[in-house]
Amino acid sequence: MENPLVTAGLALVFFGIGSFFGQVGIIVAGLALVGIGLSESNGTSKDPSEKTNCPSCGARNDRENDLCHHCGTVLSEE
Repeated sequence: MENPLVTAGLALVFFGIGSFFGQVGIIVAGLALVGIGLSESNGTSKDPSEKTNCPSCGARNDRENDLCHHCGTVLSEE
């Protein structure tokens, strides 16, 4: 997952569920988190060379973007 806050939130939710159901629940919750992480990373992660940093704010953008998705700065053709 790209957003660490979402990851931490899911971990807390699964830990709470796991704690409620005991040791087996913690193991099941951990396996579920691993499964979610693996399913989202298959085929969705782009090659880092396909991204570029915005010269103004430093946000990562796809190379084909004309504008920075964060600050709106025009991205130059390299």
